[in-house]
Amino acid sequence: MKIITSVIFIVLIIYSQIYDFQQKILYISVDTLNLLQGPDESVVISFGKNDNDFHAFAIKKKDMKQGVEFVSKSKNNANFFVFGDLDGEALVRSQQAETFAKVKVLSVDKEAQKAIFEVEANLLNINTNELNELDRTKVIVKEKPFLKLM
Repeated sequence: MKIITSVIFIVLIIYSQIYDFQQKILYISVDTLNLLQGPDESVVISFGKNDNDFHAFAIKKKDMKQGVEFVSKSKNNANFFVFGDLDGEALVRSQQAETFAKVKVLSVDKEAQKAIFEVEANLLNINTNELNELDRTKVIVKEKPFLKLM
């Protein structure tokens, strides 16, 4: 009986975390802005509560392939951007603080028009000089916004 109760408790914890995750991402936007240097087109994928409270990342369209991963410690990788705007407070990678960012393309399915990314970061709030952590988050882009990725 204790095992069954334990299993049910664990399942409820996992479900509540998944449900909580789904509640956090209410807003997803894809824009074709060339924020990255070079001739290749890039896209900016924003996600969060709304267009005033979000995180975003920019990668080149040519890197939109399963398994591609970008990692940056204190802004040492210019091949991608991760940033945020939380109620008017800008979050950025910085060389002056121990910031970190990681973006991984988990899958891209052109037929289903769906791409899944994993993003995590520790960004500097330029207003308060405090570090702000974005826990590992799966971002799912599908249907009409997906078309801007290609």
